[in-house]
Order: sequence, then structure tokens, then C-alpha cells
Amino acid sequence: MSGEITFGWPTAQLARDPRLAYNTMSKTYARMAFDSLLDIDPTTGELVPWLATSWRQIDPLTVEFAIRPGVQFADGTDLSAEDVRQSFVDILALQHAEPLPAAVAALAGLKDIRATDTTVTFHFGRHNAAFLRSLTRVGLAISRAAGDIRVGTGRWRPADTSGVPATLTDGSHRLVFVQTDHPDTDLYAGHAPGHPTIEYHNPGITYGLCPNASRGPLTDPRIRQALSLLIDRSRIRPILAKVGYTAANSVLAPTTRYHRDLGTELTYDPARARRLLHAANAGPSLTFEVLFNSNFSPIDAELLAAIADQWSQHGVRLQLADVGFAELRSRQQSGDYDFRFFYYTGEDPDVLRYQFAFLQRNMNRRLHSDDLDKLLDAQLSCADAEVRRSMVHSIQELIIQRGLWYPIANVRTVVGYRPGAITAAWLDSEGLVRLEPSQATRKAYTL
Repeated sequence: MSGEITFGWPTAQLARDPRLAYNTMSKTYARMAFDSLLDIDPTTGELVPWLATSWRQIDPLTVEFAIRPGVQFADGTDLSAEDVRQSFVDILALQHAEPLPAAVAALAGLKDIRATDTTVTFHFGRHNAAFLRSLTRVGLAISRAAGDIRVGTGRWRPADTSGVPATLTDGSHRLVFVQTDHPDTDLYAGHAPGHPTIEYHNPGITYGLCPNASRGPLTDPRIRQALSLLIDRSRIRPILAKVGYTAANSVLAPTTRYHRDLGTELTYDPARARRLLHAANAGPSLTFEVLFNSNFSPIDAELLAAIADQWSQHGVRLQLADVGFAELRSRQQSGDYDFRFFYYTGEDPDVLRYQFAFLQRNMNRRLHSDDLDKLLDAQLSCADAEVRRSMVHSIQELIIQRGLWYPIANVRTVVGYRPGAITAAWLDSEGLVRLEPSQATRKAYTL
């Protein structure tokens, strides 16, 4: 049997730099090739060592990590504590990149990084409640510049340098990432009829509509809130059920730490919506456009069409703009959209700060900071878990009350696989595939 394993994806958008991995294909590729300081035990959810053999809190703002000896990068270079330090320096160098990398946002408050022969120490100017768990994410994986590319210490190592198909090898197998619309590969990012599947209920920000609060009628919070109240989630449940999604009841998914159920505030209420629209002097023919790319989910277009149909019954027109990745990125960066439709996976509630804060991605395109931003910053610097929980609950409520997010679905990641090629496969805390190839597919490959 061949030692090649094919991994099918509905997209060919692949970024090989873990710092800039922005979609699931890119993150999965990077997770295979780049290791992190810490990992999360899939059974207990607890932090466990990876490239760091141990860690200790020297004081409330300082953490020291002992770096695992005997580890090499893909180019044969030995991993050193200085390499780890430089990897984080290289991440911070992207602070002016657009869009802002999540890895940069995760290092908020970091003042200094120092390395000895065997340890790396991080010192913060203020507490970062999400830091340790953020270290498990692929964006903060350890990487080293090697010419025009970055190399990691992962089991899987690049066998080519650009484009799709993209190949990784562990010396015995070749793992090939390919673009395909047909689930006939050894692994497939989605349902594969006749094959077993692994699944994961994604934590993080729910799949939802994100209004541009700086644009036209959407600058008025009464109009934003009214439009949210015109979504009847009970009528879209059959569409969600096709892919195992459930109706969302908050900004954060139920599997996220400090999720708050705000289903009551999201109840379909056309009478209240009409009162809000009247108070805002909204015209009789509101028209908006939602910007999205249907490669992210097989039901995107159908789901948005159903919401558009609901709004049309109340005189509101929602036009669907299913665009390619280049246009999506360009228009998102310029703010040329009324609504964006997306979700974001991450187990810590600091994902809220990354997506909504005025000085972070600011996906609502808010024109100035306010009390929401103060709360978003405060939750990250809060060392008391219960106080932080209360803050995160308040943040979710404010976002819903101000019509800054219309929760639609809780996302479930599904990956189909062929048992003959894979001994074991699972999804980690980011919903990314980890796998153990079948011994039957072993074949010698040289790097």
C-alpha cells in the first residue's frame, strides 16, 4: 500500500507561516509542522508540556519555561532557548500587519523575554489571564526563519515550499493537502459518506452576522438591534441540523469558558423591532449586503438566504455577496461591507477582545473606544477567575444589547477519514486534526 495520505479541502488558500495561519487549512498544516511550548490534554482539558518540559510562576507577572533538550528543527538545527525567545520576538514584529495576527494580540502586556541556556522567561507589565492557554495555539507555535520560509520542530516536515497541493512528510509517509470538492480522499475536511468521522463542537465566537457600525443606517444601534430581533432561529434549525450545528444563544459558543446564555435577549420579536425602527426614523426599504465566502461551510449560502427571506417579510432587503478570498480580504480590510458572516475558534474568552476591541481587529468598524473596550481590556488583566467570569458575561450582554453581533449557529467541525490510512485521528482544542498514520501505509521517504 502507498505511503501517501491525501487530505482533501474545499479551498486552496494555504498560508505556511504559523504566525499568519488564518483559516483551518493553514492552521492544520502549521499544526502538523510546528510544535508549541504547551499543549492541552484532549481528555482532561489541562495544560501539559510540549516543547517546554515544565513551567513555573516566578511572580504574578513572570513565567519561566524549561525548554526540552534534544529537539531539532526541520532543517536539522538544534532547538535552543534563544530560538524560542526569537520566535516570540518575530511574532511581535508583526504588530503592524493587516489583518492583525491573533498571535500578536495574545501577547498583550508582554514587556520582556529573556533566554538562558535552558530556560525562557516572559515578564509582563500587566496580568495576561489567557497567556498560558494561548501558548497552545498554533499562532504561537515555535518557528525559525530559514531563508524565505519558516521551519518548525514538528513530526511532519515540508517536502515542498509553496502552493497547493502541499506535501508534508514524517520520513515514512507523505501527507498531501489537496483542493477538492469530492470527499474521496483519505481525510476530508467535512462529511465523507461511508467513512467514519471525528467531530468537535468549536469553542469561541459563534457563527454570526457582524454589522459594520460605521456604515449608513447601521451606525444607529436601534437599527442594529431591530435587525437582530427579526431573526427567528427556530425556522433555521433544520438548515443547521444538516451539518450538526445548533442555534446560537450568545456571542460565545457553549463550549467556551464563561459562555453566557442570552437566548431571551435574542428572541424573535418583530413588534419590538418595528418600534425600534420607527424610533430611528428608518426608511421603508432598508437594504444591506452580507459579505462571505461559502467555502467555510456547506450551508452558508442557504442559511443566509433563509435570513434574507425572514428580513424581506419585514421590508428589509439582505443581498448575498459570496466572493473569493482575495476580494473578501480586501473588502474586509477597507471596511467595504455592511455585514460580515464568520466564526472564530478559541477556548479562552479573550477571543472577544481580539475580534471586537477598537484597538484590535474591530470587526464592527467602531469609530472610537468606549466602555466595552475598557471591559475587554480589564477581563484580560484580571487575575481573579470569578471576577473575570462576571466581566466576560457583561461583555457578551453589551455586544448583544448594542446590536454588534447576531449569533446564528454553534459550529461543529467534522472530518471524515479512511480507517485503512489512519490508525488514530482526533481534533484538538482549536478543532485541528492530529493524526497517527496506519502502519500499513509505511513507506520510506527521505527528507
